[in-house]
Amino acid sequence: MCISKFIVPVVGLLLTASASAATHVLDGKSLSVDELWKISEPGETVKVSDDGWKRIKASYKAPIDAATDGRDIYGLTVNYGALKDQKVAGSSVEDEPNRSASIQFNERQMRIQAAGLEPFFDDRISKMAMVIRLNQMAAGFTGMSEAAANAYMEYINNDVCPLIPSRGSEGANDLSMVTHIGLALMGEWDVSYKGKRVPAAQVRQQLKLSPYHPFGMDGISILSNSNVAEAQSIAAVKKAEHYLKLSPVVIASSLEALNGNVSPYLWHTVDTKGWPQGHEAAEAVLANLKGSYLWKKDSKRYLQDPLSFRSAGYILAAAQEELRQAKDLLNTAINHTTDNPIVNTNARNDLWYSSAEVLDEMRAGKPNVFVNSCSNFDNTQLALQLESLTKAIGQVIHTSAWRTTQLVDGHRTGLPTYLVAKENNGGDGFANIAQSMSGLYAEAMALTNSAIGYGVPTSIGIEETFSNVNLTADRLSKVADIGYEIYAYEVLHTTQAMDMRKQEGKQMGEGTEQLLKQYRKVVPFVSKDRFYTPDINNGLRVLKNIEFTQVK
Repeated sequence: MCISKFIVPVVGLLLTASASAATHVLDGKSLSVDELWKISEPGETVKVSDDGWKRIKASYKAPIDAATDGRDIYGLTVNYGALKDQKVAGSSVEDEPNRSASIQFNERQMRIQAAGLEPFFDDRISKMAMVIRLNQMAAGFTGMSEAAANAYMEYINNDVCPLIPSRGSEGANDLSMVTHIGLALMGEWDVSYKGKRVPAAQVRQQLKLSPYHPFGMDGISILSNSNVAEAQSIAAVKKAEHYLKLSPVVIASSLEALNGNVSPYLWHTVDTKGWPQGHEAAEAVLANLKGSYLWKKDSKRYLQDPLSFRSAGYILAAAQEELRQAKDLLNTAINHTTDNPIVNTNARNDLWYSSAEVLDEMRAGKPNVFVNSCSNFDNTQLALQLESLTKAIGQVIHTSAWRTTQLVDGHRTGLPTYLVAKENNGGDGFANIAQSMSGLYAEAMALTNSAIGYGVPTSIGIEETFSNVNLTADRLSKVADIGYEIYAYEVLHTTQAMDMRKQEGKQMGEGTEQLLKQYRKVVPFVSKDRFYTPDINNGLRVLKNIEFTQVK
């Protein structure tokens, strides 16, 4: 069993390429959330596996062959949405004048669909969105050209990150977002390059990149996917993951501040509950309490603590389980696709309906090669899971806020009310801090409301279902941010109480003592009343930048 162990915080962002930057192989099958997050760092590069290139070539050929057979292919030979009866290219798509007509159609679609709102996503989300699309090309599901794959790879490997509006998607599609990647590849939009906003055409010239013109299925495959939503979801999930890794040491510090009971966290106690992640969460809390005074008998210790202390491990376990499921779904999503139409060059042909004549209309040359319409952008499962994770973190926040209010109660802790230091004669200590924390708590709880079913039907009523996965990812990110903020209030209290316990001769745990030492570098003990805004914000920066290692 792996336990997250608290180690020294590192403050500051990675602004330059890592000295240990690596090249990652994309095969369309095995990319993970954690590897993708690593790739999104500056300096990390990618290449496509040999089998991936074979699938890209086969996937590109399938819709071209289907069109040659006289089939109407959505986004290739006919227009989109309610205009799908309009021809945009003839059956011999690779021949002129059809080739030029296809390029003109694709480039026009990049322009007319780009209608998002600032602010722009950060570079890591932009880079991840491109890596996801390239990996899905290697899976053989997109129908995109080798030229498109190379164009994406050039931007990824040179850290050229198209500016992508962060607002303006219903989650059922990313049209107003991913089109900006297409425009940047065409040299008609701006990118982030070496820390500056620069016209893409200028960067392409500087890097001596050959002109790229989306052809064939490139256009619809650039814009008809959820790559930005998936990248945004990964960024939110990684933030939530760090927040939940921080939780055990915060919970442990609160137990020491309270003089609380370890009994709810003991293996034999948790074993009776049976909840997923229960042991992992409880043991992580206890690991931070190794050597703590809480392992000694104390006649003044209450038999049972408030539920915000007793239940914290189980509530953390619930959030950890939701996190695990979210990462599993994202691992699946980035190795598959939400495109419409779909291309599958290795489809099953042994099902009871495989010989139905209607399937012959969908085949492209070989019995196991298909190009057919589907439910595009359908990421309902991901949106639901992100909402579940958001709600679970809401519960973690709830217990944190309540623990904080309990720690100023002198009857509960045996310490001075409001944690007023003995040298703070006539002081008020933390008498009114909970009011500002309460406002943050309300913000967090509002973010837990469901939003996946809302939307206005588009394409003259054809597209009338919604997932709003971008919004659910944004809410997850925001609720994690508030989680850190609530912890900043809690840790202000716990460290004050821990120092008071140490004045009584009590010893803190190995993990909690490290938290206290690092926190005290930026937030001093409150020996006299002062204003707390700098303390809250300095403490918040410490908590957001704590690093962890996995120990057995």
